[in-house]
Amino acid sequence: MTKNNNHSPQSNSNGLNLKKIIGIFLLAIMITVIFVLPAEYGVDPSGIGSKLGLLELTEDSDKEANQIIEVTLIEGSFPVIPEVFDSWEPDVLGAPFSKTNNTAYNSNELIIKLESGEQVEYKALMQQGDAIVYSWVVDKGIVYTDFHADPAGNANLYPDDYFIRYRESETATSSGSIVAPFSGNHGWYWLNIEEHTIEITLKVAGFYSEIKELGRSFQ
Repeated sequence: MTKNNNHSPQSNSNGLNLKKIIGIFLLAIMITVIFVLPAEYGVDPSGIGSKLGLLELTEDSDKEANQIIEVTLIEGSFPVIPEVFDSWEPDVLGAPFSKTNNTAYNSNELIIKLESGEQVEYKALMQQGDAIVYSWVVDKGIVYTDFHADPAGNANLYPDDYFIRYRESETATSSGSIVAPFSGNHGWYWLNIEEHTIEITLKVAGFYSEIKELGRSFQ
């Protein structure tokens, strides 16, 4: 009589492989709970992460992220709608919404040529509270621009290298207006990021003493 043997080498091999898979799976779960969750997400169900200092890694990464994305946006307020109004004694709207100047406003139209990789700055010299309107356009392609201001002759009242940004972009045209938050230089930095020469047509009107080129070079 022949005796059947169900425990073949193949079945033993399958059983060992299954145990290995289960062991690897359990090890992966253990690593995730002990190391990954505390370090990456600040979750420490086992309590080992805090003892190993892994939670501090999460806190440090959060601090770094906050330092990168924290930007102060300075905004003003428009007058609110009054509940009652006396047409005999209306509110007087002052700066920065209304300002009377003793001189006529200026206006300029400039053609600015930039070779590929060339950069330049044009600034309008303005007094605090003065306003301008502007528009500029590139003849072909786009340009990198940083529209900003610095206190120029009043720099000793501000931190070193202080400036304030109105807008940063890569575009072919831009239009808008500003009211100078402080006396100084207010204007544009342009960098030609195209592989060909471009022309920027800049139009400015408002209250400023002059518009001048402050520097030109190749990056």
